[in-house]
Formats: sequence, C-alpha cells, structure tokens
Amino acid sequence: MPAKTISAPKTDFCASLLAWFQPELRQMPWRETSDPYQIWISEIMLQQTQVQTVKPYFKKFVERFPTVQALAESPLEPVLKHWEGLGYYSRARNLHKGAQVVVSDFAGQLPQNRAEILKIPGIGPYTAGAVLSIAFQLPEPAIDGNVLRVFSRLYALTDPIDKKPAQIQIEAWVRALIDPQRPGDFNQALMELGATVCSPGKPKCGECPLRVYCQAAQAGNPEAYPRKAGKTQVKILNLQVALLAWQGHYLLKQEKESGIFRDLWVLPWSADGLEALEAQILAETGLKTELGDSLGQVEHTLTHRQMKMALHPGGEYQAPQAPLLPVGWAWYQPGKDAPLAVPVAHQKIFKFLDAHPLLHLMHF
Repeated sequence: MPAKTISAPKTDFCASLLAWFQPELRQMPWRETSDPYQIWISEIMLQQTQVQTVKPYFKKFVERFPTVQALAESPLEPVLKHWEGLGYYSRARNLHKGAQVVVSDFAGQLPQNRAEILKIPGIGPYTAGAVLSIAFQLPEPAIDGNVLRVFSRLYALTDPIDKKPAQIQIEAWVRALIDPQRPGDFNQALMELGATVCSPGKPKCGECPLRVYCQAAQAGNPEAYPRKAGKTQVKILNLQVALLAWQGHYLLKQEKESGIFRDLWVLPWSADGLEALEAQILAETGLKTELGDSLGQVEHTLTHRQMKMALHPGGEYQAPQAPLLPVGWAWYQPGKDAPLAVPVAHQKIFKFLDAHPLLHLMHF
C-alpha cells in the first residue's frame, strides 16, 4: 500500500516545487493577467487542447469579448465562430451561458467561493480550483490529468485514476500539500511539471524537483503509473455527406439536434443512407437532388468516436441567383470570412476538395 503522507515537511515539498516553477519559461498570455474572466476563458480553452493551439484563439477571443458583459450580451453565433477550430463546442456554449449567469446572478463578477462558482455552467471542480487559486489566491486544488499523473507516481498509487476513489484520494493529498501563500503558483507548477517533466512516456525524473519524494521514481518504475481501469472503445460512425454547390458555394445546414455539432454549420449528412439524406434535403429545403457515388472519404477522430465521411456529389446549380433557402440553411464559400461556424470535421472536407480539384470537377 502507498504511504499516506509525503515523507518530508510540507514546507520543503512546496519550496522544492515552487523554486523549480518559472512561468516565464513557457510564456502564456493568461499568465500575464490576474483578471478572473480571462483566466476562466483560458482554463476552458485549455481543456483537452494543447497550449500552442490555444494561444492565438485566446488572444482573438478576449479582443472580441473583452469582458464578461460583452460575452454575455453577444449572440451565440459570433462566440461559436471565434471558437471555430478549437473543437468540443459545448465548451463555447457553456461559456456563453456561464457569462450570462455571472451577469444576471453575480453582478458581473465571478464568485470567490467554491460552492457559488460551481453553479456557473461549464465550471467543474478543476476549473473552479484553477480560477479560485490563480485569480483569487484561494487554497483550492486544480486537478487535471497532469496532476493525477504526478500524484499517482509520487504515491505509487495502484488504484485506477479514472475511477472516483483514486480521484478523491489525490484531491485530499493535493489539498493537504497546497501552499496557502501561493496556491495559484502551486497548482500551475504541478500542471507544468506533468506537462513538461512527468510526462506519460519517458518521464524526465532526473530533472524533477520532486524526485526525492517520489515513490515510483525511487522504485525505478515511474512508467508503471498511473494505472487505469481500461480504455473506452472507439466507435466507428459511417456517414454519408452531400455536396451541393452553386458558383463555388456549398449548401450547409445549421445543426439543431443535440450532439457535438449543435448550433454549428455542416454539410448535409446522414447515418441512414443516401435515400434518407436526399429525403431530408428535399423536405427541409425543397431542393431535389440525386446523390452520386462517393468521390472520396474523409475521416475525423473525436475522443471516443471516429467519423468516416463518404462524400457524395449532388450537382451544381447553374442559375444566376442562388436557390432560395429556408432559415437554418445557407450557401457557404470555403476560405471566405463568413460568419458561419463550421466544425473541423467539415473543414477537412473542404480541404480534401481543394486538394483534389480534378476529382471534384469530374463529378460536378
């Protein structure tokens, strides 16, 4: 069984970690501010997304929505457009809802206690701890995947970290060790340590400021941790996608069903075959089409799903004016600065068509 306490005084553990932590080594725009709103934005963006990817999005987002009031008052469409390419769009929708709650229920100020901040849509235990510790210097743990990995190795934890008992235990350990004077730096240092030193494969134990406290390192088997209960099997989704064009514009629909594409603009698609897709387009737009054989397949992988999208041409309208469309449908020209938010999966389709112009023209 792992020891239940770090075999060193708490002050020594914190001193070792914080002496190592140098935020300027990895400059990030959200480390240059104490604004709770901007810290909140950054933490939501960083969920399941790499730092280098987030940096330009963060800058553009806070320029367009500089305050929580500006975000709350904005329609959802521009918010989704500024999120375009980051994926996991439920984060953007919750951020928008959360801003409205902050304005309506908390006078435009993020709450400074855990119970209240957890009432805001999209803010879970990790984000609450990050905002409270970094923006308000409150001794609240912020436990992400990096921190789970670091502590599973520190204590040689045999319980699977993707199960609740291990997560509760690690939160208790972090809470017992967190530096009350510099809780924000403490949490960021742990996350930085996991991201740069205590990595999933080939951890750099020789560079780790906590190696003298680490049971896994002392046993010589840090890569044996963390333990997991098992991976979720990836589900394969075979989808049919319709390509209908008018003068370089493609027919898109705004997804209204619940799911990963809700509120986003996508090419018409179906998991039920071509006839169902043709019937959907006819019923909703009045446009009759006969979809041809697939001219190629584009794949896109999400966390637990892999989409295999077969592309079916349906013809190109030659009329001088674009066929009229009902609300929720639009003609979209790829590469232009349109206000429509298109998910990465369907942006990949447009890139595929750009890369295969002759194939595209043969079928249209």
